[in-house]
Amino acid sequence: MKLIESADNALFKNLRALAQDPSAVRRLDQAWLEGVHLASAALDAGLTPLALVCTAEALRQPEVAALAARVGDPLVLQLRGALFRQLSGVRQGRELGLLVRRPAPRAAAAGVAVVLDRVQDAGNVGAMLRTAAAAGAGVVYCLRGCAGAWTPKVLRAGMGAHFALSVVEDVAWQDIEPRLPRPCYATAAQAELELYGLDLRDAVSWVFGNEGGGVAQEVLARCDGRVRIPQAGRIESLNVAAAAAVCLYEGLRQRLVAQAR
Repeated sequence: MKLIESADNALFKNLRALAQDPSAVRRLDQAWLEGVHLASAALDAGLTPLALVCTAEALRQPEVAALAARVGDPLVLQLRGALFRQLSGVRQGRELGLLVRRPAPRAAAAGVAVVLDRVQDAGNVGAMLRTAAAAGAGVVYCLRGCAGAWTPKVLRAGMGAHFALSVVEDVAWQDIEPRLPRPCYATAAQAELELYGLDLRDAVSWVFGNEGGGVAQEVLARCDGRVRIPQAGRIESLNVAAAAAVCLYEGLRQRLVAQAR
């Protein structure tokens, strides 16, 4: 076990960059997974840790001690509480995080595909990854301009969904279009198709767009249809993460009903 007591330590500086600067993930090709749940999910998924970082107080807790035993004493880094709090984006929780290499995308599984077009809010991206995994999607493509999938806020919102999906980020539409299952639908406020009139029992692709501008026109033009979600009342539109949940779960509902027959 190694003890880090100074903020000038080179490894601590890298950890702080990963925790605070979204661009550091790509620059260092590493990710900071804070909390017992994310650390456990990463280890369960077979990721090789670079370090498990915790405080002495956290290490006395059974959950944290068990994780430390899993990674092995040489990879455990102990920080003073004041230093760990510089890394933490969580107000309450175990003072623990796992440092890993940013995983390469897995081969895309068959089935539902999700495309995020310049979705920039980290909470939205994480929530959509979590919903995609829960609703049975196999792959999520994050087009260029999306919030980084392996940044701390996205990871926290995803709650381990990254390890149940193939997550492919920083890609261009023209590069992924040939791989997408058809039909491919995009959500839009003004659309000719209504969600509940679609047959979603088989493989399908969904495109969800930027929080303010929606799906880019050049992407919309290549989709098989624009889909609206029926709404009661005078709200102009749904949050993009909520819209994704409605669409993906309608597909799951239809598949479950078909399987039960």
